[in-house]
Amino acid sequence: MQPEELRQKLKTYMTIIRPAGHESRMAHQFKADLEQYADRVVIDRMGNVIATFEGTDPEAPSLMVFAHMDVIGFVISRIEPDGFLRFERVGGISEKIVQANAVMVGSEDGQYYPGIIGAKSYHIQSNEDKAKVDPFNTLFIDIGARSAEEVRALGIEVGCPVTFMPRVVELLNGRIGGTYIDDAAGLVNLLQIAEALKKKPARCTVHLVGTVMEEYNARGAMIAARTVKTDMAICLLSPGAGDTPDQKSVNNVVLGGGPAVTMFNFHGKGTLNGNIVHKGMYDLLKEAAKSAGIPLQRAAYRGALSDTAYLQLEGGYIPCLDMGTPDRYSHSPMECCDLNDLMQTGRLVTEFIYRVDRNFPLGRY
Repeated sequence: MQPEELRQKLKTYMTIIRPAGHESRMAHQFKADLEQYADRVVIDRMGNVIATFEGTDPEAPSLMVFAHMDVIGFVISRIEPDGFLRFERVGGISEKIVQANAVMVGSEDGQYYPGIIGAKSYHIQSNEDKAKVDPFNTLFIDIGARSAEEVRALGIEVGCPVTFMPRVVELLNGRIGGTYIDDAAGLVNLLQIAEALKKKPARCTVHLVGTVMEEYNARGAMIAARTVKTDMAICLLSPGAGDTPDQKSVNNVVLGGGPAVTMFNFHGKGTLNGNIVHKGMYDLLKEAAKSAGIPLQRAAYRGALSDTAYLQLEGGYIPCLDMGTPDRYSHSPMECCDLNDLMQTGRLVTEFIYRVDRNFPLGRY
């Protein structure tokens, strides 16, 4: 993909509404995009989009490269008599970032309506109000309705999805801000890889997958892996950059510094799961980066995980690697990435794929 095509595709994916559990808009768009390059693209029963590129060597291990299609959001938990909507979060969302944000509220027939997460006017806040963060159970959404009956007439019921209103902001120095960069960036990388594989097949069979429900307990990738029976997997997920004033003690990852590989992640808040990078995959990634002249950043952190935490436990063990385009402000209504990093991530994974052969060591040692 040329840089301008990549930019436009990222912006398109950033504006497609797709809260976890309701990814159909993104799934059908992504399937259509992949069909330009692959002869076989399917949507499995769970909703994952799977494109398969047969390798030239049947003895080479198969590889699944995937990015999740779903995004964080909310679910309606109560409709008030006066038409305001109570809600619960779906995915990791901080109370600090939600008030006064525009949202899209889904109905049971798949339509979406604009709304606002209410915020108490500064002029009527007490000193205690100004110093605290309001918990989710006190928040509400205003769609302009005057009654519960008006809400229900739109098909909006308890259990309907809500997500942040899509936005795209072009920043300086080739940077893009807005919604759903996690993981629109990874989906664009999959298209880059698909374009390359159409022109030049790899020795290994490659399955490019857009997964569902990553933000809801990391479920889709496991089902996709069972479908394609992959031998190894790469998860394209943005590692958080540590180059903003509030993050400079966190890691060495910077926007504009190239793709980043996650060496270690661990979610210790009840989940107790994560991934330590597979040495064979990491070594091959370093070799590919050096050959292609692409810088490779490294991240290691607690407090987050990806689909690989569970995917590696499938079958007799699936070696996994997490990597992607660094981003800022992840899991917020306004994320940010660097387009050059995005381009290089797709190039690097493609170079990795072409280096996988029948001698690749699938074991941990």
